[in-house]
Amino acid sequence: MGFNNAYALWSLPLLGLIVLMYMLKQQHEEMEISSLYLWEKAMGSSEVKKPWQRLKNNILMLMQLLAAFMMIMALSGPYLTKGKMLGGNIIIAIDRSGSMNALYGEKSRLDTAKAMAEKAVREAGSSSVFTVVSVDKGAKVEISGTGDKEAAVKAIRGIEKTGVQGSLKDDLSLIKAMYKQFPSAHVLIYTDEAVPLEDMAGEIIALGGKAENAGITHISYSRDGEKYTVLVRVENNGEAAAERELALYEENSLLGLTEIVLESGESRNIMFEGIDTGYKYLWAELTEEDALLEDNRAYLVLQSEESKKVLLFSEGNIFIEKALSSIEGLEVYKTDDINVSDDDYDLYIFDGMMPSSLPQKGSLFFINPGGNNPYFKAGETTAGGRAEILSHDLNQHADGYSFYIGKMRDIEKPYWADALIKAGQNTAAGAGIFEGRRIGYTAFDIHDSDFALNTAFPIFMYNMAAYLTDMEQQGKPYYCSGETIPLDSAGGAEEAAMENPRGLKASLNKGLLSYGYDDTRDTGIYKLSYNKGEDSGDKIFAVNFPGEEAANAFKESWEGDKKLGDAGGNLLSGLNLRSLIIIFVLLLLAGEWMVYIRGN
Repeated sequence: MGFNNAYALWSLPLLGLIVLMYMLKQQHEEMEISSLYLWEKAMGSSEVKKPWQRLKNNILMLMQLLAAFMMIMALSGPYLTKGKMLGGNIIIAIDRSGSMNALYGEKSRLDTAKAMAEKAVREAGSSSVFTVVSVDKGAKVEISGTGDKEAAVKAIRGIEKTGVQGSLKDDLSLIKAMYKQFPSAHVLIYTDEAVPLEDMAGEIIALGGKAENAGITHISYSRDGEKYTVLVRVENNGEAAAERELALYEENSLLGLTEIVLESGESRNIMFEGIDTGYKYLWAELTEEDALLEDNRAYLVLQSEESKKVLLFSEGNIFIEKALSSIEGLEVYKTDDINVSDDDYDLYIFDGMMPSSLPQKGSLFFINPGGNNPYFKAGETTAGGRAEILSHDLNQHADGYSFYIGKMRDIEKPYWADALIKAGQNTAAGAGIFEGRRIGYTAFDIHDSDFALNTAFPIFMYNMAAYLTDMEQQGKPYYCSGETIPLDSAGGAEEAAMENPRGLKASLNKGLLSYGYDDTRDTGIYKLSYNKGEDSGDKIFAVNFPGEEAANAFKESWEGDKKLGDAGGNLLSGLNLRSLIIIFVLLLLAGEWMVYIRGN
């Protein structure tokens, strides 16, 4: 038995005050009596009231002494232990990588780890100081150096599951650095992989092990004429053979169903052929539940394959032609007849030419324009100079480059356009939206510069073509949990929001758009919506459970590790008796009151 607050035991001598109160003579009042007959009776009763007589049995006094003793014991925080109490500086590290979603008994490994960590906090000594760390693809300090047990428990309960691939071994150096920072530290690590304690005192609680599990490790598609063929790879990570039904769905409807049998450790590619086009995304599912549910479903976004048509009016500019022809998703047509009239193109590029009438549909890109047009006025030719590509969403991966311009047109930047390139104080290139139409221009001839020899030129042309044709920037058909989703398609948006698979929406500022979206711990379909002035759009992304994490979840069984420390105590818990004592005192006081009432 031990005490969390042994100083309270110094109050035990105060119990003598209760005894003293019963030993002191009680005060009496003088009274006149009518007969001497009562004198002997009065003398007999006065014997009881002598101040320092021997104590007689008094049940009330005994009950009061016992109640006071038990209250002092409650203040001392007694506990029954099987050994030493865990105390000092306690560092709790909880693995929350994707494999910790697997079942450990009736609960997930992560939920089990959190329950065990909470129990360790509550049973630790009252003077303990706690630091809680969660780990997946990186380490996050949930709370540091707190002596508040409730705050530590709240931090543990707040650790959420993820599907992220990660290894606690990669962040062991951080845990060791924290361990060396605190004197008499003790480490508790909850994980399902074999991690060495090395020179740290503490315990690694192993939560891994074998289980029955089959999961989807990959999904992809190919186009066969007017149909899709979808490939789904399934792997059995369990110890026994597994029979499963594999279903393929479009957004809401079943497209195919097949039964498969996999031996332990076997993987197989399943083909679904003849799938119609036109769907936004597909998803495959293993219908039977097993030890890890997150890898039973996988999503696939079908990329847009509709090409954008571009008509180039030019007398021969090999630099522009090569830059445009290298862009996947563009169908480029060229003519030197400025009088061609056709409204079937997504983008019209006028290289040093200006027609008498412009097309009524499609976007426009003017290169070294001459004459007037409804969008801006082209002035006289002036000297050029050193041109700088400005920082702008349309200049991604090209900003910061510079080149030389021989001469250029004097074009005053229209109010609706953003400057993209500047030569001195003059705008050499710009783009924007005017009356719902996307328009771009350069105030110089490509031949009158060394821009085409600069590595930024093809990037600039790609960005401009993608913007003017509203060409969807193709991403991967799916990402894995924890990966960053690039948001180039929403570059320059005034407003943007991402909805995760749980239906929760998060607003995205411009800084996040340029960096990408990395809160991809949930698997499923993410929906991006954005507004660019008069323009708006949306896009979806698929996030799946990483196949490597599923394979690692059931690789090995490990017993954990334990190393006793010095002053920090050992990992042995005890039973706190304070609550039981308080209940007993309340019952005792109630009994004392009943005895007192009956005696009067």
